[in-house]
Amino acid sequence: MRSSLLFAVASVFVASATAHDGHPHDPPATAPSGCLATPTDAVCSTFVVPNATITDAIKEICAINSFLPGCSLNAACTADSKLSTTYCAPMTILASLCIPTEDAVLTGTVCSKSYSIFCAANSLIPACKGQPAFPGLPSGKTVTGTVYSICQEMPMMTDCKICPTPEASGYSNCDEVKAWKGLCLDMPDMKQCPSYNTMCSNTKFAPFCDLNSNKYTHLDGNERK
Repeated sequence: MRSSLLFAVASVFVASATAHDGHPHDPPATAPSGCLATPTDAVCSTFVVPNATITDAIKEICAINSFLPGCSLNAACTADSKLSTTYCAPMTILASLCIPTEDAVLTGTVCSKSYSIFCAANSLIPACKGQPAFPGLPSGKTVTGTVYSICQEMPMMTDCKICPTPEASGYSNCDEVKAWKGLCLDMPDMKQCPSYNTMCSNTKFAPFCDLNSNKYTHLDGNERK
């Protein structure tokens, strides 16, 4: 009986020592949630950013900046769950909002405490590279300028009715992507439309592009057949 008691006490002592001597039972140096602040730690190579962290940032930006292209992307993906997850992944939408530096005056406050931290250039979080921004989607400032330029030259085009003259901020409070799409589909050879044509020659995304059109051009300038 005495020997059994001594064995039990010794076992407890060994277990306690093992739990505090740096063996694998110790928690990692950076807890998984810490990857949101320190994404360069090795443990972050398998970290999945909580969906709510991403969608909350998107909602905060788009609540007052719904005219931004990334917000148009979010609206399209929300409206149709069958759209490609390649383009509708929440991280792709957030990247499309946070990466364009021209829009930083509108997105910077949110992005600087979210995407710009956990998806910094040296981040090890897989989704940061695996779910990049929507390919070829410009900044809101660029789309606004393109629409304004076209409508200054050809104000009678139907889709010029979608967006008013840009405000002092440099943006129009309207569905800028819808106007951009409509104008460049009507007259794809306009000098303002190469970026739209290039985006749609490489992207199968119906809300932004006419998938039946053969007017988009490849990067080499040739029409898609």
